[in-house]
Amino acid sequence: MDTARKDSGPREVVVVCYGNICRSPMGEVLLQRALDERLGEGEVLVTSAGIGADDGRPPSQGTIKAMAARGIDLRFARSTYLTATHAERAWRLYCMEQYQVDRVRAALDERPDRVMLLDGEEVPDPIGSGQQIYDEVALQIERLLPAVVDDIARAITAEEATG
Repeated sequence: MDTARKDSGPREVVVVCYGNICRSPMGEVLLQRALDERLGEGEVLVTSAGIGADDGRPPSQGTIKAMAARGIDLRFARSTYLTATHAERAWRLYCMEQYQVDRVRAALDERPDRVMLLDGEEVPDPIGSGQQIYDEVALQIERLLPAVVDDIARAITAEEATG
């Protein structure tokens, strides 16, 4: 294990969407749970933010209900705007749509290759839709996460092997 990395804290992965009230909060908690199960708690910190978010907004009701069905309470989560500083310090950033990838990459001074879609697939915004659409978005995110977790685990192993 890379002790220098461990001492400086966990790698931060940011899940990004537009408003940070639907898709990225779902992605944050589901990815955190999957990474904790695979790598152990505390190895990777997952956060979320939005490129058009207003700080402090609660998740949409559809998001809260979709996550409650999975045993996750998001009622007290609040939205965060993705600042350049937050993006720069992130180890990886996973976006929900290609235009978000493009915008975040354009804002980064270094390593734009660390910004990507969840397993190369766009996840549609459910805002304003019925609960069924929120549930479908949650299922899509869950379907994409095993490949994301594998990618993160491979990248960590490669970093630690090179010192």
